[in-house]
Amino acid sequence: MRCRDLLLCSVAFGLALGLATASAEESRPAAAFAVPPLSAAESAAAFAPVTAPPPATAAASPAPAAPLAAAPVRDVAATATAQPQPAAEPPKDAPRDAARAAPFDAAEIAAAKARIDARVAAAEAKAGQPDEPAAAPPAPLLSAPLAPPPESAVPATPPESAAPATPPAPAAPAAAAPAADAVRAALAARLAAPLAKPDAARAGIARFYALRDDHPVWIDGGVLTQAGRALVDRLGRADADGLDARAYAVSGLAALGTGGATPEAAADAELGLAAALVAYARDAASGRVDPKLVGRDIVADDHAPDPMQVLVSLAIAADPATVLDGYNPTQPQFLALKRKLAELRAADAALAQAQPPRVPPGPTLKVGMVDARVAVLRNRLGVAMNDGDVDSDVYDEVLADAVRAFQRERRLKATGVLSPQTLAALNGQVRAPAVSPENDIIANMERWRWLPRDLGASNVLVNVPEYRVRVTMDGTVVNESKVVVGKPDTPTPIFSDTMQFVVMNPSWNVPQSIIKNEYLPKLATDPNYLIRQGFVVTYRNNQMIVRQPPGERNALGHIKFMFPNRFSVYLHDTSSRSLFASDKRAFSHGCVRVDQPYKFAEVVMGAENGWTEQRVKKMVGGREQRIDLKRQLPVHIAYFTAFVDDDGELKRLDDIYGYNRRVLAALGLMR
Repeated sequence: MRCRDLLLCSVAFGLALGLATASAEESRPAAAFAVPPLSAAESAAAFAPVTAPPPATAAASPAPAAPLAAAPVRDVAATATAQPQPAAEPPKDAPRDAARAAPFDAAEIAAAKARIDARVAAAEAKAGQPDEPAAAPPAPLLSAPLAPPPESAVPATPPESAAPATPPAPAAPAAAAPAADAVRAALAARLAAPLAKPDAARAGIARFYALRDDHPVWIDGGVLTQAGRALVDRLGRADADGLDARAYAVSGLAALGTGGATPEAAADAELGLAAALVAYARDAASGRVDPKLVGRDIVADDHAPDPMQVLVSLAIAADPATVLDGYNPTQPQFLALKRKLAELRAADAALAQAQPPRVPPGPTLKVGMVDARVAVLRNRLGVAMNDGDVDSDVYDEVLADAVRAFQRERRLKATGVLSPQTLAALNGQVRAPAVSPENDIIANMERWRWLPRDLGASNVLVNVPEYRVRVTMDGTVVNESKVVVGKPDTPTPIFSDTMQFVVMNPSWNVPQSIIKNEYLPKLATDPNYLIRQGFVVTYRNNQMIVRQPPGERNALGHIKFMFPNRFSVYLHDTSSRSLFASDKRAFSHGCVRVDQPYKFAEVVMGAENGWTEQRVKKMVGGREQRIDLKRQLPVHIAYFTAFVDDDGELKRLDDIYGYNRRVLAALGLMR
């Protein structure tokens, strides 16, 4: 039995108790009980599946539309308040709990009450007849579905001691019931329609409404609820999050008007809003672009939320707009980019308002010519007409002098003639960059959605286009260093993992890709190349194995920092120290070479654990040795071509792998 039936029976039982003991007030009209709405906790419980087996008595009852958990124990009679009939219908735009279950209508309460009245009357009629055998106890109150009792079960004329008859139900709620049922039917019909292909979002939406028995959440009485209006408003501000608000426009809202929408229109608007909310949550959490389409060596965290959980969370929230906003990343740099995006857009809007008038295109103008554009040109250059001038469309000497001054200011040939070049300069027609700062910010905000939500209070972050690594400990950046990253044809992979140990005096086991692409061609012309370079060559299962022993010539230098991963990349020292002098440092085969590796080691291994820079240096030249970190650190290798520095300035970097351009193209932001 559903929690709604439990609550309804509790109300009816309370009504019966009150009526059976109210003999002193028989002449007073019966009171109607206003049942408080379900709380968020009760609504949440109602969405959970039933885990306990149903009671044996439930076998006689029709199966509910969807299994629901038993609601928390609730004293409805104690929290209900007596209201004189008829109860006033609340205004259609009155705020209501976003998680509120469908209200109990008067017909349901009257039917349950009549059923209990009949039992009370029958029990009183048998009072004073002890000689008769005791009747079998009545069936449990909650063992059968709530339905109007058969006419034979209700006495036509109740005994004098019985409770007064129930007054007629208010007309307004009874009239609203068919409309609500029609909306439910329209919702159910739309959700039951077959789909051409599987759709996870649509399936989640259908499960959500099935658990609600197809009751709408954000449409009530043909209009949006207060929560619905708040959510529509938040979707309309999606541009501020680096998303496209047009993608979350809710279809069908215009048909609602101020109320009185058809059930079909109300159902369409309800489902349109649900679909928009699910789409926004998905895009805000995981992004709109598939990382695998940007680069095959990009591994992104999948934050896509379950569609049904999105709707449940919003339905029971006191502030659903804030819950919806929470699907966006919360890292400080993402929020800094969001603020910078708003700042640039505000500046663009102010500039557009202050923009001087544009001079329309047309033929070249010289002194003495008459043209309708002359008045606009005077306004643009701030040239007033001379006293006594009749024709303002004449290109005169005064205006030509103003044009010459403008030409000199813009380093154009000062002829006083309005040439095409001068006209273009007047109208500010400069070639726009292929990527605007605003679009660059949006593309980088998109890539922030690919990172783990929690980077870790202590972490190592490599920003490949910046050629830098930063170590953060307990929320504070404690070390920053230059790095060398992969070449464009052997890019450094973009992923996250955990640094577990350090290797001193490492050997280098050369990857097969380097052996195949670089060493074998050299060996074809110089068979002793690897031996001269100090490599050890062996064969295993007809495959060449190349290893470079520890030493000064080792490509990994004297230390490497390990976070085992499927790409076999790591951070390490290098014997090619001169590369750090270059501004652009994309030289490696994919691994990340660290400048000042011993200081870096002190930070990640922990000076508090005895691993000072000096101690690490003293280990150089010894045996190969693994040292496990007492404090393992998350490592994030990221790709950001735009960020906000400590002074609040936007910094833009070269797109060395072309990933930023691919994201822009996928978002439709390339000019």
